[in-house]
Amino acid sequence: MTSDTENAIEFSISEKRRWIKIALFFFFLASLLGASMRYFFVWEIPVLDYKNLMHAHSHVAMLGWLFTAISGALIFLMVEKTRYIKAYKWVLSLNIVASVGMAVFFTFEGYGPFSIAFSTLHLAAAYLFAVVFFKDLKGKMKSASVRFARWSVIWMLVSTLGLWGIAPIASILGSHHPLYYASVQFFLHFQFNGWFTFAILSLLFKHFENCGQRLEIDRRVFWILQLSLLLTYALSITWSTPETFLFYLNSAGVILQVIAFYPIVLKLWKSFLRISDKGNITGWLLFFGLVSLALKVLTQAAVAVPAVAEISYTIRNFVIGFIHLTLLGSITLSLLAVFYRESLLQTSSSVRTGSILLIVAFAATEFLLFGQGMLLWLRYGFVNFYYEIILGATILFPVSIALITIGKNKDPGYDVNHE
Repeated sequence: MTSDTENAIEFSISEKRRWIKIALFFFFLASLLGASMRYFFVWEIPVLDYKNLMHAHSHVAMLGWLFTAISGALIFLMVEKTRYIKAYKWVLSLNIVASVGMAVFFTFEGYGPFSIAFSTLHLAAAYLFAVVFFKDLKGKMKSASVRFARWSVIWMLVSTLGLWGIAPIASILGSHHPLYYASVQFFLHFQFNGWFTFAILSLLFKHFENCGQRLEIDRRVFWILQLSLLLTYALSITWSTPETFLFYLNSAGVILQVIAFYPIVLKLWKSFLRISDKGNITGWLLFFGLVSLALKVLTQAAVAVPAVAEISYTIRNFVIGFIHLTLLGSITLSLLAVFYRESLLQTSSSVRTGSILLIVAFAATEFLLFGQGMLLWLRYGFVNFYYEIILGATILFPVSIALITIGKNKDPGYDVNHE
């Protein structure tokens, strides 16, 4: 009789790369939808609705690109060999159908029966992934990377409770009730700060382990981070329910978050400094990813002051800038660096060019968003041709992602990490 271990097999390198390329396709699609949103402020698009585009963009970015990329990375780095390859392939197939459906129907329908149906299909894929992934993590050696991986998926599951609450709350209390907004923000908060953030920390720890640098995090630090995650949800609902006690809860949460993240970021940064190829494009991607993670924590720390917290969600530029700092900076750039360094993405000169353009697009749009936000806060109005300039910077995203996605190896021995 064969053991479970003997029955376990590994995804082939071509299957791994195909999974990541599919994720990149949804990143490309999300970037096109984002560019279309910027275009709305320069020229009218009669056949499209801006709000519908926004919903399509956010769903494809989070549930198409990031879910596919992170779930694949967790499987390939944390599990390696599995008895559940068919189940994981079902996860990918279901999420492809769900993401394409969301892209089409959110764009032309907004929130409606078809877009909601495809969103529900994504949930089925996410739940299937969680069940199988937890089975594969059983018996894994306890380490910081495994602990963060397990809890990232737990927070992903917790976040979906917000989605299940939306429909009954809307039907009973209406879509303008504070509880409706609280449900939406519950989902977003635990996706951004739980699922995505814990997952990228897990992957970074695992990557450095693979480089011979095993990192450990004190259990007290880990649980302080967990507590801060719960408390900082308070800021997400203050814009619809501006109660004083919520500001104080958030202030306590962000202070705890700084306490927890300081040793985590410091360990990651020291490991980064010890790698031998910091000067190439993968090093730059990892550099900007870690800097974005640190800036995310510092930005949230600033909202410990209630007056700053109120500004943070009343000026839209700050809101969008922070979302992009988290999802594009700390998550996406770090993910791409891990993909290249773990050979999950093929590398070539076009990939290098695309990666440089992606960093430029990210830095330029962040500068414009936060810079214009500061001007609005100071009541100086808008920079001349602001919308045209940020549209130009945003167009770099689909161009850069296309170059990364279509890039192939120059030759069997070519490696962008050693240019």
